[in-house]
Amino acid sequence: MSGASEINRFSYVIGADQTTQNELISWVTTSLQYINQYFEGDRIRIRRTKFGDCVSKVEFLAELVSDSDNVSSFRGVRDTSGRLQAGSIISRQIGVIYPYTEEIEYLSIDPFTSAPWNCLEGRNFSETVKGAGTWLMSEIVQEVINTQIEGVIKILAIDRAKDFYSSMGFQENPDYPREMILNREDARQFIRQYQIYKEG
Repeated sequence: MSGASEINRFSYVIGADQTTQNELISWVTTSLQYINQYFEGDRIRIRRTKFGDCVSKVEFLAELVSDSDNVSSFRGVRDTSGRLQAGSIISRQIGVIYPYTEEIEYLSIDPFTSAPWNCLEGRNFSETVKGAGTWLMSEIVQEVINTQIEGVIKILAIDRAKDFYSSMGFQENPDYPREMILNREDARQFIRQYQIYKEG
């Protein structure tokens, strides 16, 4: 992995206060500005792209966090300048992960997204910071690894995002192609490896 001097560092955000909610609204505004500036205002042109996926998740995340019931479920990371760079909603669920198995408690993550300026391929903005998504996932896994969830995490992933989640140890659920699962052992392995990376 890269040397410590090359690592972008972030602080973990638990819950969405009014400042964070306003930042998420600004993400939506920024996304629309990019669509107007780089795609002539045509949303059809961003379909099936990394940026298009990001815009949809950003809008969904901002809508969810506007509901007070979801405020405490928000997780995110800020860069060293205090700028929000990635965000998600987590929730504890009880259910069957794989068919013909017992119900267990697991963590569901949906949505999970980076800020729009980190998603527009071919463009580099002053706000752009790499590594926010992986750092955020490491913090979420670390938060739950020693609870009764024990690192069992489920996330919905479209094909374009599967390589990203696979790099952290998530595996496709063979019975539900859009679901990816991070089991206990792989969650612990991810934390061990990423902690070494973060410490440089």
